[in-house]
Amino acid sequence: MTRAQNQILTLIAMLPLDQRRELVEHIYDVNLFGESFYDQMSAEQRAELDESIAQADRGDVVESEHVFAELARKFGFSRA
Repeated sequence: MTRAQNQILTLIAMLPLDQRRELVEHIYDVNLFGESFYDQMSAEQRAELDESIAQADRGDVVESEHVFAELARKFGFSRA
């Protein structure tokens, strides 16, 4: 998995469950990939996505403030 893909999954995992479901339904309805994106994923990717959603459902997430502070630190942005 690429770094960008990992970041996207991390951000999606931080969404509330109802928003994650809306996002997945929207992607499915729009059918951006010609068929369900889920169908195009490898078994490993599907398992990782399912586990990420399960982690978020259990509350095993990082608060967005922490993520943004870490990104600001990592890329040298100030929060002023």
